[in-house]
Amino acid sequence: MIRVAARFTAAALLAGAVGASAQQRFELQPSLGARGVGLMGSANPSAVVAAEIAFAKLARDKGQWTAFRDTADRDGIMFLPQATNAQRFLKGRKDPPKAVAWQPGKVFIACDGSYAVSTGPWQRPDGATGTFITVWRQQDKGGYKWALDFGSTRPFGANVAEEGIDAKIAECPARRAPGVSPQVAGETPAQADLREWSEGAGRNKRPKPPKYEVVRIPDPAPASGAGESRDGSLHWAWTSGEKARSLTIKMRYQGKDMTIIDEHVEESS
Repeated sequence: MIRVAARFTAAALLAGAVGASAQQRFELQPSLGARGVGLMGSANPSAVVAAEIAFAKLARDKGQWTAFRDTADRDGIMFLPQATNAQRFLKGRKDPPKAVAWQPGKVFIACDGSYAVSTGPWQRPDGATGTFITVWRQQDKGGYKWALDFGSTRPFGANVAEEGIDAKIAECPARRAPGVSPQVAGETPAQADLREWSEGAGRNKRPKPPKYEVVRIPDPAPASGAGESRDGSLHWAWTSGEKARSLTIKMRYQGKDMTIIDEHVEESS
């Protein structure tokens, strides 16, 4: 089962719980570690919460596959159970009579806001339940589209309607002292460019941000792969096959990579 089977598999939770509870109870928790300076835009967990809620509402109002198709980036992947290009899979696919329902319970976002992760419970019209995981990619003009959709029948383990949505921001990359090479400081060249651009924010004339090229997932999607945010504060890796699949996501915390999601699913025969 996946959130493809999960979310496809996941409908009535959203209507009352999100509108009356999750949105009102959403409280931004303190970031994990020092925020530092924002790079290439600031992290805004509420934007990710809004994207996930709008996604679920679209599925309820317009149809399940319509919602998945309209909110996926062009290289977004689903697990069926193998990693599959979502747009190719969804093209021309008819919506089921009733969509799965879901709502975000936790949100993790990179320091620079370029990528984020949302996870929470889903419920299928037949009563089956489980947990979904979405990796969101920030778009050039703002807003988010999803790049990866994963799910399982594992219980989410929290009552979102009662507890609200927990949101955390990754620790920003440390600044590099003048004259210190990116290798010594632990920065990649791209991270150094982002930091140097950010440090120019206080000048009279703000320099243009360094050009960033999104690393797209190939089509057909590979059985295994990995990705990371622009600043390296959030990264993930997946594997998929006929018998099993997995997703591991890590976030920068106190100078180390903390595992926030480690999902392994064995497919039933």
